[in-house]
Amino acid sequence: MKKGFQKFICAALSAAFMVSAVSAVPSAQALAKESVGSGVILSEDAIILPENGTATFTAALGEGFDASRLTCVVADPNVATVTPIAYNGNVAAFQVNYAGLGSTVAAVVHMDNPAVVAYTTINASSVIMNIPAKLGADKKNYCELVSYEFVPYDFTYADYQDYKSTLKLQFKCTSYNDEDFRKWGCYGYFRDAAGNVVGKVRLYASAMSVGRVYKDEFNVPVNAVSFTLEGFSN
Repeated sequence: MKKGFQKFICAALSAAFMVSAVSAVPSAQALAKESVGSGVILSEDAIILPENGTATFTAALGEGFDASRLTCVVADPNVATVTPIAYNGNVAAFQVNYAGLGSTVAAVVHMDNPAVVAYTTINASSVIMNIPAKLGADKKNYCELVSYEFVPYDFTYADYQDYKSTLKLQFKCTSYNDEDFRKWGCYGYFRDAAGNVVGKVRLYASAMSVGRVYKDEFNVPVNAVSFTLEGFSN
């Protein structure tokens, strides 16, 4: 995806905008590990964008370089848009704006040299995701989340409008040390603003095999604000 996106960046740079100068870069909390690219470092390698919400991140060049020459190109602007909000010396700040449910990739690139680039993924979510490092209740057999995305709920019949989106998950078996149990599963819980469970679902896998990737999808209740998967961190 990123290789194709690099070609898109080069084409988009001809219409790239200049970053407006202000006196200082506002602080941006790093919600994930840094994304280290070719000559530029982003404060986050993945951004979770709440429905109709915003997020911020920073991009840093080496000392002495001018961050006003950085721009951001989004692969799918129907999911999110990114706008510059400030720069100071070699550091620029950007704001991510919700456009629609889904996942996309954003590239921060130097307008004078497209080889100077770093990427961050953007997941526009309809709920807050609480995902443990290891999924499941059995510490011998467990999985990890590979990816997730939200897509619009498309079942249009009037009697089936209790959902606001569909959550698609991919998860991978990372430990299979108990061969007496070939099947694996873990529960997920959608909760409303008061913490009440408004939906219970189950991830399921059979014929366990380390490295194998499984897929599942669930409809998100209209009043859900968070989703939690069963699991543990160590």
